[in-house]
Amino acid sequence: MSAPQDIPEDEALAAEYVLRLLEPEAERAFAARLDREPALLELVRFWEAEFAPLADTQPDVPPPPALRKAVLEQVAGEPAPRKRMWVFGWLALPSLLALAVAAFLVVGPTLREPVFDPAFHASLASEDGAVRIEAGYAPDGMLFKVIREAGAPATGRDFELWVIGPEAAAPVSLGLVPEGEEITFEVAPEIAALIAGGVLALSDEPAGGSPTGAPTGAILATGAFVDV
Repeated sequence: MSAPQDIPEDEALAAEYVLRLLEPEAERAFAARLDREPALLELVRFWEAEFAPLADTQPDVPPPPALRKAVLEQVAGEPAPRKRMWVFGWLALPSLLALAVAAFLVVGPTLREPVFDPAFHASLASEDGAVRIEAGYAPDGMLFKVIREAGAPATGRDFELWVIGPEAAAPVSLGLVPEGEEITFEVAPEIAALIAGGVLALSDEPAGGSPTGAPTGAILATGAFVDV
């Protein structure tokens, strides 16, 4: 189970704004920001889309008399005092749904992580087969995934990955191969530009990686990037 994550303040405010949980003054201040902050408006639209299905799970029930009276008074031009409540549309959210929304705010960032959809793949294997690594690159998000299927560096050494562009430029480090079996990370645009038609290489380096910015140890394996 994923550990709870801190929610960015603006994202939490956007969720509360959609659910009409903000105090009147805070709501007005937030609404004023929407006209000049497109990113904030996108957060509001995101939460509107995320919370919409929650309303569909609730039975159709008449609004509480007090809420109906307040709505009618507003329509008639007689403002009624605002109350802080769990509201979605005209229906008060039951406590169970409120808990679901709170849980969504905690795990939401994890659920919204981009799906890894690789366009390029490379396979690396040492001559004796003791080291095997699979790698993939997804242009959407410039995400690179490394899966270590077999092998580990000697004590005091590290495996380091390199990308060599199609124009035979100098190798560019992708970083050390992690101790875990799998890792996904974002690469810089200049590295992403080398992948199509390029080659992935694995070298044996001192602990912490190459001290020179270029491979210094043995090249254990290479593999061309191919279209998936």
